Amino acid sequence: MNTVTYRLPQIGDEHQISGCMWASAVLWELTDGTPESVAEWLQICHPEELRDRISSDEKTLVATWNEIIVGFIAFKRGNHLSLLFVRREFPGQGIGRELFTRCSFDLNEVAVNAAEAAVGFYQKVGFRQSGDRFFKHGIWGIPMKWINSSLDVME
Repeated sequence: MNTVTYRLPQIGDEHQISGCMWASAVLWELTDGTPESVAEWLQICHPEELRDRISSDEKTLVATWNEIIVGFIAFKRGNHLSLLFVRREFPGQGIGRELFTRCSFDLNEVAVNAAEAAVGFYQKVGFRQSGDRFFKHGIWGIPMKWINSSLDVME
């Protein structure tokens, strides 16, 4: 039985990451189906966009199983969680939680604009809603914030 491993993404992983994102999301849950919202989604998961994220100084991490990327996390602006996806074939195995834990341990707080379908997950890892639901580029988001309580103990 193969286990899930975690590593930094490399240039060349962008097509697998894009495939992982497509295999993780239900397009109609993330967008309103308008051309604008679908175009936004296509841009977010385009391999060229993902290559830029991989080569940036921002935090990124992949989860792999059998050398297949099954999870991906990416931050921007330091502590803004911009992408977190786990393939639908791997539910409830703690992959999303592990990706988040490995990337957030040294941050004081993390912000995310969560899709409605992901709010339950974010609440389970300690996020709380921090603003009103909003609609941008045809996509609904719910601002949420996570505060790292373990850093308070260490100081």
